Amino acid sequence: MSKVCEVCGKGPIVVNSVIRRGKARAAGGVGRKVTGITKRSQKPNLQPLTVVRGGVAVRMRVCTKCRKNII
Repeated sequence: MSKVCEVCGKGPIVVNSVIRRGKARAAGGVGRKVTGITKRSQKPNLQPLTVVRGGVAVRMRVCTKCRKNII
């Protein structure tokens, strides 16, 4: 099953997950330190939607932003 919106083409993206520890300088600490960076994937929020096209009901997987615009 594809993880891509059938209307706008939005798909999964790869982002960095940054882990920090310590207390912020503004709060009286010595500053936040980065202790780990790992890659992770963000997937679009795809929802099933039934659309009538030419008198035929078609099931599509669309992201929530497209779903709001269609309905």
